Amino acid sequence: MVSKDTIMTIMTELIDSLNKTNPNSEFTSFLTDSLTAIKASNGVAFTGQLQYFFNRAPVVKFSDNIIFTPEEKQLWNKLLSLNELGNNLWGTSL
Repeated sequence: MVSKDTIMTIMTELIDSLNKTNPNSEFTSFLTDSLTAIKASNGVAFTGQLQYFFNRAPVVKFSDNIIFTPEEKQLWNKLLSLNELGNNLWGTSL
């Protein structure tokens, strides 16, 4: 099972890296706002916030034309791989 802490750790690492390489981007702001919302939510609200993030993040990244460093790409892929848990995120432990 994937814990909320694991998700937040991956997001925090990605945000920290993006703040160095793309500090003023819409994508970095979106990730920061998403992490804040995810941290503040629990239960069904948590899974809803996480699913919203999974749905919107690729679109915001594409529209902002972000190019990742190899480390950022690895974190991004790791984070998006959690989306394979499905819409209800049954595998996520709250």
